[in-house]
Amino acid sequence: MEESERNCASDVSREASGVSEHMLHDVVSGVTRVEEPNDPARGGRGRVGARSADKVRGSAVRSADEVRAQRERGRKRQNARRLALLVSFLLFPVIIFYFSPALIIEGALEGAVAASMLVFCLQFLLAIVLRRAWCGWLCPAGGLQELEATAVGKPAKLGWRARVKYVIWVPWVCSIVACAWIAGGFTTVDPLYGIPGGVSMNSPLGLPIYFGIVALFFVPNLFLGCRAMCHCICWMAPFMVLGEKLGSALRVPQLRIEADPNGCIGCGKCDRACPMSLPVQDLLAGGAVADAECIQCAACADVCPKGVLRLRMGRMR
Repeated sequence: MEESERNCASDVSREASGVSEHMLHDVVSGVTRVEEPNDPARGGRGRVGARSADKVRGSAVRSADEVRAQRERGRKRQNARRLALLVSFLLFPVIIFYFSPALIIEGALEGAVAASMLVFCLQFLLAIVLRRAWCGWLCPAGGLQELEATAVGKPAKLGWRARVKYVIWVPWVCSIVACAWIAGGFTTVDPLYGIPGGVSMNSPLGLPIYFGIVALFFVPNLFLGCRAMCHCICWMAPFMVLGEKLGSALRVPQLRIEADPNGCIGCGKCDRACPMSLPVQDLLAGGAVADAECIQCAACADVCPKGVLRLRMGRMR
């Protein structure tokens, strides 16, 4: 009698163990599975439970490994991006006039295509495919602002101020066209126009211009937030926004942050990581971060714990 009771208790214990292991598998994998019948030929429910437990442990280990690998890849990518921005900023004294909004007007008055016009046209063409990746990976002013953001870290809330750059850009482009018309059109291409020797800061007289531009991109961010000047006054951004819009209209494959909205757990890490202070968590509901202010830096993708976001080349669905 006692032996029968012990056998019965053992069976109950094995059954409970199998059920608990099935439940654990369901929780970890997120998939509801149908319990296998008690098939003596296959070793009974206890053996099935043991196999399930092994799968649970293997799945958990693989998941942890994948998360660690993803974080490591993201850390390396962001370190490479920040290094590229830092190098670009350190070169700013040498190359600042290649982005000058003033030299392009002076050159137009003399019928000369200055270096900055060539650079802006190149940015427009690259943006057809790469969108605003220049801003996220190579822009000297962007490098300055991200260095500042490590100390300030205040998200930008700009509202109408984000449209100021277009109010500045339209009359500026019109003035370039007017100056070229007065000069009888562009008659020569001179990449070194206004840049003797090809080096921007080749004289102490240029230092006030350099520090003035640095202050313009640095000081307002202290009050308006991270990369606020990218949103508000950057005269290069509209060229890239137009290129991006053209590429999208032509259905050209573009570099973009794509998303799987169903996998989002609403942790908000992507919002906090975005250097442009975009509401990434809201934008990903459409399957991609399609905002014109997205700079393809992949900071959001590299902190996503579920791998919902990813930087890839493709067409908008």
